[in-house]
Amino acid sequence: MKLSILILLCSIIISCTPKCEKVYFTANDRNWFENYEINDKLIFKSNQNDFDTILITNKELIKPDGECILFASDGYDREYARVEYEIQKDTFKLVQDYFVQIRANEENKDANPVLRLLNIEFSISNLPKSKPSDLNSDWKNVYRFNENNCPYTNLNGMFGLTEFEWDKNFGLVTYKNNEGEKWILIKKE
Repeated sequence: MKLSILILLCSIIISCTPKCEKVYFTANDRNWFENYEINDKLIFKSNQNDFDTILITNKELIKPDGECILFASDGYDREYARVEYEIQKDTFKLVQDYFVQIRANEENKDANPVLRLLNIEFSISNLPKSKPSDLNSDWKNVYRFNENNCPYTNLNGMFGLTEFEWDKNFGLVTYKNNEGEKWILIKKE
């Protein structure tokens, strides 16, 4: 009798489990992370002649395999990407963290990235409006992230970063601290 009830209960649960739908990035979604590969070096120079190097240390891309986890999934198996970095001032390593993290959404619209640099993180669904850069004519879709649109600022408190700009096709292009020092991307190797 107990075995019959258990089999019936399992059958009900399985029949109520949503179908596992695979969700892939659009070409537009991929622009957030495709411009970076492991071992890329981004060289930034500040208006005070300081140099920072950002090294891309890891890039992870997970494709949907149709395996939704029972009770832990909403029925969608989404494509996912994460890019990790470390930043150095001269040879002094400051921090290792993730740079961009994004997963495809089921509505096939723009997936919303999580962008993080030092102590500022952008992770909400409404991106600010992009605009062309005043600094480089190639940077045509620059998004500015600062305390006004980043819900997670001062994550670790010690770097004083107040703003960064991200071009959807070029990635991180500028950042600024609370003392007015601004770093601009000068080279990618």
